[in-house]
Amino acid sequence: MISLGLQVTLLLMGLMTYLAYKFLTKNFDYWQKKGVKFVRPVPFFGSASSVFLIKEHVLTFTQRIYQEYEGEPFVGIYMGRTPCLLSLDPQLIKHIFVKDFSHFVDHGFQFHEEADPLQALSLFNLNGQRWKDMRTKLVPTFTSGKLKGMLPAMISCANQFEEHLEHMTETKEIFEVKDLMGCLFTDIIGSCIFGITCNTIKEPNNQFRVMGKKLFEFDFVQALKSMISFFMPEVAMKLKLTSMPPDAIEFFKKLSKDIVEQRKKSKVVQKDFMQLLMELQEKGSVAVDADEEESERHNELQHDAAKDFQMTDIDLAAQATIFFLAGFETSSTVTTFALFELAANPDVQQKAQSEIDEVLAETEGKITYDALKKMNYLDFILKESMRKFPPLPVLSRVCTKTYTIPNTNITIDKGTTVQIPSYSLHNDPKYFPDPERFDPERFSDEGQKYQFIYTPFGEGPRQCIGNRFAIIQSKLALLTFLRRFRVVFSPKTVYPVQLDIRQFVPTSQGGVWLQIEKRCEE
Repeated sequence: MISLGLQVTLLLMGLMTYLAYKFLTKNFDYWQKKGVKFVRPVPFFGSASSVFLIKEHVLTFTQRIYQEYEGEPFVGIYMGRTPCLLSLDPQLIKHIFVKDFSHFVDHGFQFHEEADPLQALSLFNLNGQRWKDMRTKLVPTFTSGKLKGMLPAMISCANQFEEHLEHMTETKEIFEVKDLMGCLFTDIIGSCIFGITCNTIKEPNNQFRVMGKKLFEFDFVQALKSMISFFMPEVAMKLKLTSMPPDAIEFFKKLSKDIVEQRKKSKVVQKDFMQLLMELQEKGSVAVDADEEESERHNELQHDAAKDFQMTDIDLAAQATIFFLAGFETSSTVTTFALFELAANPDVQQKAQSEIDEVLAETEGKITYDALKKMNYLDFILKESMRKFPPLPVLSRVCTKTYTIPNTNITIDKGTTVQIPSYSLHNDPKYFPDPERFDPERFSDEGQKYQFIYTPFGEGPRQCIGNRFAIIQSKLALLTFLRRFRVVFSPKTVYPVQLDIRQFVPTSQGGVWLQIEKRCEE
């Protein structure tokens, strides 16, 4: 016979289990009530158990849904117990990004300002008026004039990198591409953002490189924290989860503080992003280049900015750090897959080299901003790399005020996250025939053809502010490889690429391993 105490214990356990189940499934009829087709959820994980349990990459998860619900403009999903909408239709995406942007201003990522200030206060993660103010003030920092001023520093880093490539041809070294590109972009971004010389090739363990790598190290715990931050931001906020290791946060805060203090003391003025941030902090604005289009765009935004805008020291550090993060990861990812595809497609590589030879012949071998702009085929290669492997496979917007989906009676409630499956759109044969094939010519006459289908940097007012910087340094990186060398598969190359399911940004499991050879035999 079961004792009374045991009966009470079992009853309480049953009641707690029932209450937990009701709590975890409370919203699971949300999309059904709205008449929206949805992916069936399970307690705790919602629709994405395979992603939470790190059994599947987020891009293959969204790809499965995209294919299963082909023809539907949108589908409901659940991230944990939170309802989200997956937008599958380019026309609806256009409304979200541009036409009805006022309803979808925020990215929706939430970071605790005290625990993770460099993320919480960065332009990418700011919301509402705070984002609008910061964006308006930062627009002039990435004009063509500012990029031209930074180009000599980029070229200096590229020249040192080229010397290392020369040595690699002599030793026939097999190299992991993303790690090697990380060295180059650490040097470029260290110079252009912070104004420091890293010389990472010769000093791979310099503190800037070590701390930079820490920001991208993913173990199980970090992967889980990232999943929670992306899919359940409210939970991440309550738990004060951080996306950066504490020592890395302190390093970049101190680095920014020391640079500002040193320059104020020495009155040194440099052509880098940190100098522009100091100008913004001191004067409240950055001088706009005499570029008509960019000046007009700046003026359009200026009237929305708060007149009493002030940039604090931690604001300054946050912007410098996020541009390091974004510039490093985007360019490393894009160029890694671009070089991989060039090795796999020698005809494409040869065409790129012919363009480089032709343009540099006009400048007697000198790399200039205008020469880089003329290299259209390099642009096509980078675009095709981002099509196949978009740095952000899923984009996110949060509904900031109730919105009725055009031509329907379905409303998106305030606070609902809308996700755009960039990878799925980029690899849809309806828009890109034979999507597995690497074909830069797709972009030779794009016009408006791929707008709101091809979105590697987002679209609309929240489009990546540093996209031109990323493209310029990525083109320079490809040029540095291709003008004197060619990339080829190595004995360690795995084809096709197998993605690491622990990483949100597309990353090859085990790395991309290539070799380079001199072009002199041609």
